[in-house]
Amino acid sequence: MPDSERHTDRETTTGTRPHGQWTPLARALAVAGDRWTLLIALELAGGPLRLRALMQQLPGSSAGVLDNHVRRMQENGLLTRSRFREMPPRVELALTRSGAELAVIAGALARWGMRNTWSEPGDGERVEVSAVLRLLPVLLAEEGALPPGTFEAVVAAAAPGAEDARRHVFAVRGGSLLTHPEAGAKRPTARATGSEAAWVAALGPARDRTGLHLSGSRRFATALLDALPRPQPQFG
Repeated sequence: MPDSERHTDRETTTGTRPHGQWTPLARALAVAGDRWTLLIALELAGGPLRLRALMQQLPGSSAGVLDNHVRRMQENGLLTRSRFREMPPRVELALTRSGAELAVIAGALARWGMRNTWSEPGDGERVEVSAVLRLLPVLLAEEGALPPGTFEAVVAAAAPGAEDARRHVFAVRGGSLLTHPEAGAKRPTARATGSEAAWVAALGPARDRTGLHLSGSRRFATALLDALPRPQPQFG
């Protein structure tokens, strides 16, 4: 077997399987070219998270899969894992400088995905509207002149007595959208409330917001939602 072929069966010094080429892109893909690594980087872009909280924000991941990717990211210098001597024990994850750079790239990929690959949910795809709403600051990162104010997006409970409504609060500062740390502390400039299905329609390629209930400044809410990347024709 040629040396070049045998090389693909070995691991690099970072503990990841190479892509068979000695190029910066191949090395980058070996370290960060899988969905869980990019998703973890995006979830941690807003600040440190406990391991349990990260798992809750990544539906579809098992404890084993998540722990394996967190371990690999730590070995590759993308994140740090801090253990606190508390009862119960607490493990907190945070991005390193390298991991923060990767989160920026993952954000650009998310915007590219909304422009070029976005569609209605497909068969077998898990629908988690909160996962999309948490990405609003990332999806709007190229918008630097948004109007000032606060925005609350509420995913209503499916039925009376079901899981509580999920709330996501954002603030526009300096023209950019940021996750607001004080959810519910003050009345937002605008609030959009809807069921899971209503949000799927509003965030999907049709951008049908008729199922959402808007309160407060409709102009402000509309400006934010209109600023999301628009799906482009496939053969434009």
